[in-house]
Amino acid sequence: MNGPLIVIKIFILLATLFLPLRNVAQTGKSASQSQDPQTILWKITGKGIKKPSYLLGTMHLGELDWLLTFPRIKSAIDCTEYILTEAFSTEVNTVAVQKTASTLRAVSVLNAAEYKTLDSFFVARVGEGITNNPDAEEMNVFEMWFAIYETLVMDMKGPDGITKSMDLDLFNLYKSTGRGGDHLDKLKDMNFDSTQIDDARKVMRSMLAKIPGSEKPGWNIYSQNTNIEEVMRVYKQMKVPYQFEKTDSSDVIIENEYGHITIEQRNRNWLPKIEKNISQKPCLIAVGFGHLRYKTGLIVLLKDLGYQVEAVSVK
Repeated sequence: MNGPLIVIKIFILLATLFLPLRNVAQTGKSASQSQDPQTILWKITGKGIKKPSYLLGTMHLGELDWLLTFPRIKSAIDCTEYILTEAFSTEVNTVAVQKTASTLRAVSVLNAAEYKTLDSFFVARVGEGITNNPDAEEMNVFEMWFAIYETLVMDMKGPDGITKSMDLDLFNLYKSTGRGGDHLDKLKDMNFDSTQIDDARKVMRSMLAKIPGSEKPGWNIYSQNTNIEEVMRVYKQMKVPYQFEKTDSSDVIIENEYGHITIEQRNRNWLPKIEKNISQKPCLIAVGFGHLRYKTGLIVLLKDLGYQVEAVSVK
C-alpha cells in the first residue's frame, strides 16, 4: 500500500469503528461483578482446522508494545502465519483512486454554504482556501476527503490526533517478518461520476459535519462526548463484561464512506473471509474489542458455526 492509502485506511478504521468501543467505559463499572473471562484473547479450534487460530480484541488507539508485554498474546502472534484486520492488507489493492475524465471534482458537488465552510476551514488551518485554488478545484472526492481528514487530525497532539494505531502496528509486524494479511472490510471506490452525484454529496457532507467545533479543546474525530483516555483505561483492565446473552443495546449504526451498516452486519460480513483463511492456515484475527461482545459478536457467531472458541487467560 502506498503512504496516503495507508493513512486513509487508518482514518476509516478509527473514524467509523471507534463506536463499538464507546460503551466500554460506560459498562466498566459493573464489570467486576461479571463472570466473564478477563481477557482479550480467544483460541479458535474445531471444524477440521489443523492448527488453532486466535481472535484478539484490539483498542485502535492502543500501543503494540503494551500487547507484547503479555507472553500468551505474543505467543499467539508468533505462532500464526497470517493476520486479518479490519482495514489493512498485503494483497493486491482493489481500490481505484486514479481520476479519469468522467470523475467528479469534489467542489462541484458542494452547495454555496458548504463551499464557504470548506474554504474558511482551510484558510483558518493552513492559510489557503479552495477559492481560486487550481489544485483544490482538481481534487476528486477521495482527495478532498483525505485532505480534510489530514487537516483535522494529523497536525494535532494527544487524543485529538492520530498518533498511533495498534491494528496497523500489528499488521506491520506481520509484514516485517514476511507474513501476509488481509482486511475484513473493503474500501469503496470514491471515483464518483455523474451517475453517482448523490453518493458523492453524502461523502462530502459527512466529512464537512466534522468541521464545526474542531478548533476547540477536547474535540476529537470520533465524538466530542467520547472520553478516549477513560475508554483506554477500562480496556486495559480487561474487566469489561462480554454479555454474550444480550444484544448490543446501543444498536449502533455505523456510517461508512457512503452508507450505513450495523455492527452485527459487519461482523456477519466478515465470517466468510475468516472461515476461508482459518481453514487454510493459523491466523490472528485482530479487530476492535467491541466486535467480540454480545451474542451478535464474533465469539458467539463463530461458536454458532461450530467452532470451539475458548478464552485464553493472559494476565
